[in-house]
Amino acid sequence: MDDQNPYQAGEVPPSTPMAPHWEQVPSGITRPVTQLWLLGAGLTVFTLATGGWTWAQNQHVFAMMNFIAAAMLSCVYLGLAVGVYKRSRVAACLTAALWAWVFVMHLRLDSAGMADTLRRMGMLVVIGVVVLRGTYATFRHHRYLAAKKRHPARARISDDPAFAPEPPDA
Repeated sequence: MDDQNPYQAGEVPPSTPMAPHWEQVPSGITRPVTQLWLLGAGLTVFTLATGGWTWAQNQHVFAMMNFIAAAMLSCVYLGLAVGVYKRSRVAACLTAALWAWVFVMHLRLDSAGMADTLRRMGMLVVIGVVVLRGTYATFRHHRYLAAKKRHPARARISDDPAFAPEPPDA
């Protein structure tokens, strides 16, 4: 075709691909969220493994019901982990609510010895710190993206084509 044709579309310069939005967020925000969804995935595997091990050791109907309950709880953990991975505030809040419910139930049903209670409470506090930091970081993630959308970064003067270096003569 003719280069002077006004109806022909011109060449479009290739644009630089933008990084996904989660790569643009500082690691101080994304690290607790990553730890939270990894905790959810780990709890999924651990719950399924302990339920399966219990069923393998005891071949009666209650062990099978225990495994079914563990599988259902694993589905909940997995769903929450995927939701947190996708930075869902609802999933993060439900994860925090589930942890709070488990913590209160452990406090109410304290019938074991003191050493076992301290060990359980210690693990629940460690898990609680990860859950609460991850939930808070999920909200910070959305706040950061909203602020970045409201106030985009200014264009640098070095990006202006007028200041581009001259190509070397061949």
